[in-house]
Amino acid sequence: MASGIEIFIDESGDFGQFDARCPYYIVTMVFHETTCLLFSHISELEYRLSLIGLEEHCIHSSPAVRGEREYHGIDLATRRKMMSCFSAFVRKSGLSHKCFFVEKRPSDTESDTVARLRGTIEPFLSANEERLMRYSQMSVSYDKGQRPLLQLITEIFAERFHDVRIIKMPVISRIFQMADYVCTMNRLAFKLRHDGCLSKSETRFFGNIGNFRKKWLKSLMGTEWRQ
Repeated sequence: MASGIEIFIDESGDFGQFDARCPYYIVTMVFHETTCLLFSHISELEYRLSLIGLEEHCIHSSPAVRGEREYHGIDLATRRKMMSCFSAFVRKSGLSHKCFFVEKRPSDTESDTVARLRGTIEPFLSANEERLMRYSQMSVSYDKGQRPLLQLITEIFAERFHDVRIIKMPVISRIFQMADYVCTMNRLAFKLRHDGCLSKSETRFFGNIGNFRKKWLKSLMGTEWRQ
């Protein structure tokens, strides 16, 4: 038996009516083997954040990029430093991730979106079932989030794995924040693929599309779950 594994889940989008401004539903799983100790990586992150006055700050990537919500009034240079610190943590941590993507259609109902999302997650779990069953313990953590996703997560993991624990955990966890970060970067990548551009605030943050792809997306590719 291998060590235990913790799976942290976050989403981008919702199960409501189709909105052309945000036609995606994205679910990210971040995998943490319990033998992979994160203390030194988290300590380094906290130290670097303290240098810009954001120690113990709960990072929300999408509003940080756009300068919205709690980041309204925080200057661009500080937001870039914060996100660069977090990007380095993601790259060095040894954590891996898997992103599941559904492009919603104007005619989709909530049940349609749930069914299509199930159709993207189940093949992954089936392909990796033997590998995942080698772990001595498995826990799946999701914040209060959206009820349809929580129900889907509970069902598909319980169908395949015995004694899996489904845990509701607050987003103060740095691993949850990594799941949020992955969702954000992939949402922007999908947006580029379909629209060919980013918003003005997003372009201002990243500088240009080439820089976004080279500095942010390329480093994230190295943390993808490998089968």
